[in-house]
Amino acid sequence: MTAPATARARIFVLMVMGVFIGAGAGGVFDEYQWPLMSAPLVPAVLMIVLVDRSVWLRSSAAASAVIVSVAVSLFATDGSIGDFVDSFTAGPQRLLSTEWPSPVRGDLVGTITALLATAVVVSAELARRKRWHLAPLAPMLVVAVIVVGLSAPLGVRWALLVAVGATSVVFAAFRDDDDELRHRLRLLRGERRLAPLLLVAAATTALVSVPIAMADRADPRRNDTARQTAPLLDPIEATNALRALDPPIVLHEIDTLEAGEAPTLWRTAALENFDGIRWSPDLTLRPIGKTLGPTVDPVITFDVSFLDDDTSLVPFPGSPVSVDAAVETDPERTVVRLIDRPTVGDVVEASATGSPTSDDAAVAGLAVRAIDDGVSGLTELAQQLGDDGTILEQLRQIESRMRNDWELDSEVQGGGLQQALIERFLRETRRGNTEQFASGFALLARSLGVDARVATGFRTDPASSATFGLESGDATVWPEVRLNDGRWLPFEPVPLEEVSGGEPPPPEPQAQTPAAPQPPIPPPPEPSNEAVDTDLADEVGTTTALSTAIAWVIRGVVVVGVALLPILLAVGAILGAKYRRRRRRLSAVTSSERIRGAWATATDALVDAGLSISESSTDAEIAGAGEPLVPTARRSLHQLASLATAATFGDPEHPDLLADESAACLVTVETTMAKDRSRWRRLRWRLSLRSLRAATRSPVMG
Repeated sequence: MTAPATARARIFVLMVMGVFIGAGAGGVFDEYQWPLMSAPLVPAVLMIVLVDRSVWLRSSAAASAVIVSVAVSLFATDGSIGDFVDSFTAGPQRLLSTEWPSPVRGDLVGTITALLATAVVVSAELARRKRWHLAPLAPMLVVAVIVVGLSAPLGVRWALLVAVGATSVVFAAFRDDDDELRHRLRLLRGERRLAPLLLVAAATTALVSVPIAMADRADPRRNDTARQTAPLLDPIEATNALRALDPPIVLHEIDTLEAGEAPTLWRTAALENFDGIRWSPDLTLRPIGKTLGPTVDPVITFDVSFLDDDTSLVPFPGSPVSVDAAVETDPERTVVRLIDRPTVGDVVEASATGSPTSDDAAVAGLAVRAIDDGVSGLTELAQQLGDDGTILEQLRQIESRMRNDWELDSEVQGGGLQQALIERFLRETRRGNTEQFASGFALLARSLGVDARVATGFRTDPASSATFGLESGDATVWPEVRLNDGRWLPFEPVPLEEVSGGEPPPPEPQAQTPAAPQPPIPPPPEPSNEAVDTDLADEVGTTTALSTAIAWVIRGVVVVGVALLPILLAVGAILGAKYRRRRRRLSAVTSSERIRGAWATATDALVDAGLSISESSTDAEIAGAGEPLVPTARRSLHQLASLATAATFGDPEHPDLLADESAACLVTVETTMAKDRSRWRRLRWRLSLRSLRAATRSPVMG
């Protein structure tokens, strides 16, 4: 074992390294979390205090320290008992299934706290071992790599790398060379090569880390399919429902925090999947932290107030940057939704990039998209409507013609979004509703090889006031085209005013669509008067309750198992050490060695039972002193002592038979000692460390 003073110094250095790693772990949440920085303190302090105590006490203190560290992190993040259980069970899976930055939740912070505290405990225990000089750094470096991986979108963490490298060098300097700690500190104080060595180590660590740095906002974790997909209503249908409210209601109040012209379009959802029938929100929403996207000037900071508790989508005037609330979103940030249902009056602070302009599109360029079979038939029409020029100029020309020359009619017959109706609208009638204008423009853009989509949200009139409302009557749909830099350029092909009067052309008779008149269908059957079978519902309810109970039982078992793991490891180590020693002695090569080994094993059992043996005691004296501990096996104990004396000082005849007899005597002694004790005393006797300690173990055979 390392000298206690040196071991305490090594553990202190590991604690400092743990604090640095805890500070770096804040990058997982894109903000510093003080519970992570304090996670190594309690385990390290306890291990410093108990460095020279028994393994049983150290193991119990280590398990308690990990539990206390996790409890502190839950207190700081308003966690619950369920979060405490999840920190050791479902927390790792949830941490890997959330996008960066992970939301600041009790179960996620508790998971990292438990990982860091456990690493400190393991490293501190290894630091006590004299021959394992640098091994204690391994658990800490593993946690550091995990932290770097989970916060990889931040790029190279220079401060973390330099801090870990520097503390590793300091730890390596505290080698136990039988020098007192004050001598070691005196040598370090006069060591002129230490400072250059620290600089070289820090520079090497940083340079090695550069090639593995990941791209900005890359997600380094496995993007497995979510176990639950958050449901989302069809945004276009929701837009139609909002627009049809009479009288209209105010859904949000926007305060842009600065005077000036307010953005016109506020997006709540974007749809990229069109299957020829509808634009579908095929999304997988996952929790995320406050950071949603990179900052690209200009940035608009605003407060959005929720004035209706039936809506939970956060509107943005451009690409989302941040939001000060617990939200869930998809990887493309097409939808940002509050996790908790809002109440009337809730205010959320958010920021977003402004919508790009035509000048931005000319500089960045339009993102290309493969022309699929669904829109290839519209390419010729798009080229006719767009005339000559660049793709951007053609799109602007199409936008102008649709807005100025075509007709907007919300009540147009055959106004569905099926492919056939959209093509009929584009080629023949050129009279449709808002959704058809937006969908038609998006399909025309795709037919030119440009990536386009349909967005839903609100359109407001530009105003000089910094505060305004988003009403249900402002709900609308518009097309967007993606630029090469990832931003989306909105277009407005919808006419400003609807047509008044005039009969729209009738729909084609052969167009069998959900919007066209359908043949009559028979009425639904009359409801049965039979009583509803409630047994199935009761069975389902019972099964659900049973499943919940089983899940909590499993979580409880896991938590108890984690808490008892250090104790079980300590018990296994004690029993394993005694078993190996007993087997080595009883399987010696010569018969005389096996006889002495049986006697040494018996004296160890006596020592574990409380007997103290001096180095000058003879075998007969030891047997006499041990009689009270084996009152019903005194003869076997004295016989074993006599055989050991004869094997040590003489050359007995038939040593093989005597060795078998000594083994039988040993079995009798051990069986008697176990039988004469209660279960608790027997457990204490089996796990006693007296025979393993140099100060109390039997002097027989060392």
